[in-house]
Amino acid sequence: MLRRFRLTPVIVLAIAIASLGACERRGGCTGPNCGTLIDVAVAEPATLLPPSSEDIVATDIDEQLFLKLADVGMSTNTVGDEDFQPLLAQKWEWDGPLTLVFHLDPRARWQDGQRVTAADVEFTFNAYTDSAVASPYRPKLHRIASVTQRDSLTAVFRFRERYPEMFYDAVYHMRILPAHMLRPVPRDQWRTAPFGRQPVGDGPYRFVRWQPAQAIELVADSTFFLGRPGIRRLIWRFTPSLQVAVQQVIADQADIREQLVTPDNVERARAAKQLAIYPFRGNVYAYLSFNQRASDDTAKPHPILADRDVRRALSMAVDRASLVKSALGDLGKVPPGPMSSLLGIWDPDIRQLPYDTALAARILSAHGWRDHDGDGVRDKDGQPLAFHILVPTTSDLRKQYALLLQEQFRVIGVHVEVDAVEA
Repeated sequence: MLRRFRLTPVIVLAIAIASLGACERRGGCTGPNCGTLIDVAVAEPATLLPPSSEDIVATDIDEQLFLKLADVGMSTNTVGDEDFQPLLAQKWEWDGPLTLVFHLDPRARWQDGQRVTAADVEFTFNAYTDSAVASPYRPKLHRIASVTQRDSLTAVFRFRERYPEMFYDAVYHMRILPAHMLRPVPRDQWRTAPFGRQPVGDGPYRFVRWQPAQAIELVADSTFFLGRPGIRRLIWRFTPSLQVAVQQVIADQADIREQLVTPDNVERARAAKQLAIYPFRGNVYAYLSFNQRASDDTAKPHPILADRDVRRALSMAVDRASLVKSALGDLGKVPPGPMSSLLGIWDPDIRQLPYDTALAARILSAHGWRDHDGDGVRDKDGQPLAFHILVPTTSDLRKQYALLLQEQFRVIGVHVEVDAVEA
């Protein structure tokens, strides 16, 4: 699955390039788990309702339960519509420069037997863009003016302006929802609605059960209109850490761990002869995102990070190459920007800000950030140049990144506190 994020100012740290570990059982299969794939995940989702699903595990599960109109093809090209693969939409065409018409596959059904219709598509867009739902995908849909139904199987998208990724925005950010099941639910209650814990979709798998803090189970839908999937059952088992997850695969308690992430986990997996390790180019990247709004009043700019030159100085203070080497060894590389190496826009020749602590220090000094009291931390008008980096408690790798950044920022007189928060 391709994951691409458009980000506000960030320091892009690393992109994973080798991260898959899978268990291959030798000989025949016997027992109750034949035809079952058990994946170990470090974080448990809060909900499986797509507009509110923000974490990777929830997104991976939703991918098996809910379909998009179309999806990015193997070329990963997101410009135009030629390289996209049909899913719920059987075909589409442009009706002028700002109008996109989708024709739904008449075979598509919700898993309660009802037909998937253009009313579901219209309902989905209105829900994703409703402030009451507060979907994280809402900002990515702001250039779509409306979605309406021409008839039961025809949905019409109208855009506010023309731009290269119009089709991508129309199909990639939304998984179509069953209007007949969700319309009665007040939208400000969607994040905690029972549907998010017992979803009914239109995808290749049906929801079976959710055991809190333990596992989520899906089963292949034999009536899926695009064909029954080859794996009969999917189970996501939740573990407290990446190390425990890898150990479960080694101990044959699970079948696959998609990302080994760190060199020590790769070596542990390689030492287990019953496992096969499959390196692949990763489609995710690590980054530090700057909060540009004041924490006590988001209508106001952040007193430190709203300054573009301060952000540039902080970026120049980060030795990304050594940071990646320390955290990932040979499993990652420094990207030219916030992008996956799988995308056609990847260009290693893009000019980047240099790693230059001396220049970073001069920029900060020129903007009044100096160590006036000799405590090792720059300050300006009595305010120290200090901020917090938030990391999820479930990610040891992000904690490692944060501590490395803390030290690199210290060198130029910036004080950083690392706070672990619940994901």
